[in-house]
Amino acid sequence: MDPNLISGFLTALIQFGRELSDGNRVHVIDFGAFDICLSLKDNVIVAAIVDKVDDGNAAMAVLAEVNNEFVKIYGTMLQEWDGNLEPFERFYQKLDEITSNGHASETKIVVPVLKGKVSPMLVRLGQMSQETFDVANMCKGKLTALDIADQLGKHMKEVQKSLHTLEDMRILEWREIG
Repeated sequence: MDPNLISGFLTALIQFGRELSDGNRVHVIDFGAFDICLSLKDNVIVAAIVDKVDDGNAAMAVLAEVNNEFVKIYGTMLQEWDGNLEPFERFYQKLDEITSNGHASETKIVVPVLKGKVSPMLVRLGQMSQETFDVANMCKGKLTALDIADQLGKHMKEVQKSLHTLEDMRILEWREIG
């Protein structure tokens, strides 16, 4: 996409935002599946698309840091800027550094994963409760503990107790996804 087109669009968007918010430095625009976060400082607009699962507060802090660094490096040059974006291309490296290559606000999701399978025989022999067995069968690496509780219609404490039991049995591990 043409950077000049994006820049013009965001400038118009910020004018609209300023009228709505009376000059606030931070804006978040809800676009359904994602948010557009904007940070304003010294007539510089920094924008980012942030997924709904990401930490919005962390994203805004990172945007503010990007904005501060950009103004620090290019502030005097911007006073007589002719609209040419080329001088700012070397800022990409600094941008990647500050934003951890665009991953700075991602939240880490940890899910339980069963090592192998559990046999219904464990329930019949009294070595595992039916509740723990049901939880174990949901631990396939795609659902969080809260998701498992929701799907089973159980309280989170009950699911956590079952997960602890599975950990004690050394048949459960935790993996980071996303």
